Amino acid sequence: MDQSSRPPLRLEIYVGRHCWNCGEALQIAEQARQLQGIEVQVIDLDQKGVAPPPSIFAIPTYVLNGKVVSLGNPAREAFLAQLQREKSRET
Repeated sequence: MDQSSRPPLRLEIYVGRHCWNCGEALQIAEQARQLQGIEVQVIDLDQKGVAPPPSIFAIPTYVLNGKVVSLGNPAREAFLAQLQREKSRET
């Protein structure tokens, strides 16, 4: 299977307006969106009708392909490099 037919990595970042650290999470999301093969979704838990899954009990929380990979903000550059490595392993 070639790289173009592989599904992208899926990164979900859970945030909320009352979160003091979520501004950094939004910055990380923007930079992660620039990486090829990574789909990024920011989920604002303050939006009406949005309920967190049971595994989300703090914000920001980072979930990669369904697995919680960080509670709170990771170091930005190290995390982006980790995403690149994860994508490379799939190719």
